Amino acid sequence: MRVTTLQIAVAAVCGGLSIALSYTPIGFIGVPNISGAATTLHIPAIVAGVVAGPVAGGLAGLVLAIMSWVRFGGIFMQFAGGKLLVALAAAFLPRILIGVVAYYAYRALRGNPAAVVAALLGTSANTAGVLGILLIFGTSDFRTGVVPIILLNYPFEVLFAAVVAVPVFAALARTRRLAAARS
Repeated sequence: MRVTTLQIAVAAVCGGLSIALSYTPIGFIGVPNISGAATTLHIPAIVAGVVAGPVAGGLAGLVLAIMSWVRFGGIFMQFAGGKLLVALAAAFLPRILIGVVAYYAYRALRGNPAAVVAALLGTSANTAGVLGILLIFGTSDFRTGVVPIILLNYPFEVLFAAVVAVPVFAALARTRRLAAARS
């Protein structure tokens, strides 16, 4: 497997966007539920995966995972019952898979529905991965107290990802068609 300059560049830009989003209100958009905010931090990993492939999506997700661990590692440790490997798995594996899953979903379908499905499945990989790991290996406090809050955020996170993904992927497809017509 070869990693190209394009993949590294897209992963770096999208990873940087995830970091920037995590320190701005755009990364945590207020929604009318118990937690009060849904995240958009995963969207750049979805974009990286679709634009430059699963390697770029995985690398952008890795940047997101590192940033998440730096900012929220204590929370992961708490919900993992103090088990470091469980906390690391919950923080890293789902985020690395966001762009990979989005890439394969988009590649399988192509077109406008593909953008929505890539956003849905990329977001789902993150939410289901974190929840699944912490539900199976985490604390009972997590199961009873936090899962309902996270599940209330999930529809908003899918909606935000789809709203961003559809026009971004449409613009990229148009740009590629124009570039191909010129050459």
